[in-house]
Amino acid sequence: MIGLPSENLLGTVFGVYLARAKDEEIRKRKVASGGAVTALLTYALEKGIVDGVVTAKRTKGFEGQAIVAHNKEELLETAGNKWSIVPFAARMKAKIEEEDLKRVALVCLPCQAQFFAQMRDFPLLETDFGERIKYIVSLFCMGTFAFEAFLNYLRMKYGIKAEQIKDIHLKKDFLEIVYNDTKLDLPIEEVYSYLQAGCLVCTDYTGTWSDISAGFVESEPGWTLLIARNPKAEELIKNAEKEGYLELREGSHLIGEVLKKAREKLARAQQNMMYLL
Repeated sequence: MIGLPSENLLGTVFGVYLARAKDEEIRKRKVASGGAVTALLTYALEKGIVDGVVTAKRTKGFEGQAIVAHNKEELLETAGNKWSIVPFAARMKAKIEEEDLKRVALVCLPCQAQFFAQMRDFPLLETDFGERIKYIVSLFCMGTFAFEAFLNYLRMKYGIKAEQIKDIHLKKDFLEIVYNDTKLDLPIEEVYSYLQAGCLVCTDYTGTWSDISAGFVESEPGWTLLIARNPKAEELIKNAEKEGYLELREGSHLIGEVLKKAREKLARAQQNMMYLL
């Protein structure tokens, strides 16, 4: 376990890695992040470590759908940011029972990671399915949009319709909206008011309840920063490298960039909490 430079905003950290997929096809589809999560979970599926990966697939505009991926091709179909909450629990429970999945990996947001980790580690009901969750992978998250309100804002102010939006990227201090053959850069401050109410008071940037946290850092485009939070996560990452799925570099020198984002999210939550008290 490595030491952290500040209070425990990032949770337990066993190892920090810069990672990217060795598979060129995955990297082409995951230009911004390096595709490390897709490569890691492809390894877990192909080696029989898990029998399904529950993740989100964008359908149109901001809308997404929870799916169970069983192979690399199905994982690749989930590429890209979603920017809205995708309900996992009901869909996941139904699919687990329908397909009789015994060992699943989840790719989710910090709030969802907390829910599933608590269900796995502190089960209360016999109808819970926490014992079937083998890995929880949380994506770095500054918040998700109340998409109906945000889409209405985009339509009213910029004339952009939901069906025209092809992709959305967070770039430093602005949000890049890709629609038709055009790009629109929106300052982050302009769009914060359209985040989900719960996101405005959330303090968790990386998903401290997860087994592995993943996201990008601005100083290393084309790579994914992976935070392993326990020995089994560390083993999965290292074995994926040994088996030729991942390319790894030491990443602990970049933890300051992650901590900066985590502090920004904490400060935003504290400020919003003051308005509520």
